Amino acid sequence: MSVGILGGGQLAQLLAHAAKSLDIKTLCLCDHKDEPASLMSPILLDDGSEQCLEKFARSVDVITLENENIDTQKLEFLQQFKPVYPGINALKKSQDRLFEKQMFVACNIPTVPFVPIDNEAMLNKYWQQFNENAILKTRRFGYDGKGQARIQTTADLSAAWHSLGNQATILEGFLPFDFEVSLIGARNLSGESVFYPLIRNTHRAGILRKSIAPYQDRALQQQAEQYMQKLFDHLEYVGVLAFEFFVKAGQLYANEIAPRVHNSGHLTLDAATLSQFHLHLLSILNRPLIQPKFHHTAAMLNFIGTLPQKQKILAYFPEAHYYDYGKEARPGRKLGHVTLTTEKADTAWDKQLKLLEDDIQAL
Repeated sequence: MSVGILGGGQLAQLLAHAAKSLDIKTLCLCDHKDEPASLMSPILLDDGSEQCLEKFARSVDVITLENENIDTQKLEFLQQFKPVYPGINALKKSQDRLFEKQMFVACNIPTVPFVPIDNEAMLNKYWQQFNENAILKTRRFGYDGKGQARIQTTADLSAAWHSLGNQATILEGFLPFDFEVSLIGARNLSGESVFYPLIRNTHRAGILRKSIAPYQDRALQQQAEQYMQKLFDHLEYVGVLAFEFFVKAGQLYANEIAPRVHNSGHLTLDAATLSQFHLHLLSILNRPLIQPKFHHTAAMLNFIGTLPQKQKILAYFPEAHYYDYGKEARPGRKLGHVTLTTEKADTAWDKQLKLLEDDIQAL
């Protein structure tokens, strides 16, 4: 079997690496020959033509993707030749924050109050209904904290609107949440679904910095799995899905979904019985799914903007799993990560983890 991957970043790289262990061939459609995925997989340079897309599709058995910001017309063309998962409907919902929020409401999944905003006059009209504490977000192409502006006073309105390019937006109520978690699950073509234990996440400036798993809370786990199953059924989803939640007073509130393998799930590579990358491949090839479990407590720290020396990481944790994506360094860019595992997450381990985290942040 062979899998075509749209994209050539670190997620495609890690998918291709997992495919090798399953004896699955991969081919990545990339814009540049030196993308991170080229270290693990053959690539086909995308020249934007239908001939190139057809060549790509005819070279593989099934097609998947590493990020959701893909023109759905490209997917519509590709699926004339081969199945494409997770599918166009899931991408259309996740590409537009308004459509995404409306889907949550339609599936009876709690989320923050929201209203679409098409112009500055609408923003001035509606923002007070959010108790003068809201976030204005672009409807499309917002990730890692980009495309959003906090609004707390009337004086913030005009600046927020213009800072986002005077485009269609969505205004969301600000939720003073307790913390954030993500659930990663998968569904295959036969409708079989499995879920990982919850992962607790820490963001700064909208970028994921730290994930710890498993986060053990039976009530929250049941809530999260029920909500994800609703989306699986609603979208007839195939593949791995990541669902990010805010937690407030023991209740989950949907933040956003990612129809793909996800940064918070990287620790499954080293701490789970099956990685999210293996699980995604099994799902899109409609193979039986294995219920994944964490065999260790794990923490993942992202390297943002600067790549620390491996020896410095190993000085803190000699058994650390260090990942360098082979990407050019620039501010705000995810360059790699480290996963740390322990059989006993005690105070001493937590303290050592905090020291390493502070050291990485100081770079």
